Amino acid sequence: MGMFDRIRCNYPMPLDGANALTYQTKDTPAQLLDNYEIRGDGTLWHQSVDYDDGANSPFEPVRFTGDIRFYGRLVPSGWVEWLAIFAEGRLTSLSLIENRST
Repeated sequence: MGMFDRIRCNYPMPLDGANALTYQTKDTPAQLLDNYEIRGDGTLWHQSVDYDDGANSPFEPVRFTGDIRFYGRLVPSGWVEWLAIFAEGRLTSLSLIENRST
């Protein structure tokens, strides 16, 4: 299994409980276990995580253009996957790709 980054979405999602999850993604530039956040206004933010000294950088805006697929588990059991499309760091589309019980 390769590395990944974590992503949270504060932008309104059309599925109960989806905004409360922390998802994984392999579609960000580095996959170094960093944190990403889609803010309520649709902007994308990044936080570098330093696991050696425990000091995380502050969140900074990202001017990312492209697709980010992110996925996770819904409680009590289930799988959900989303597709977010960005242009210059702004969300242009958010789609539910898969929602299934496991």
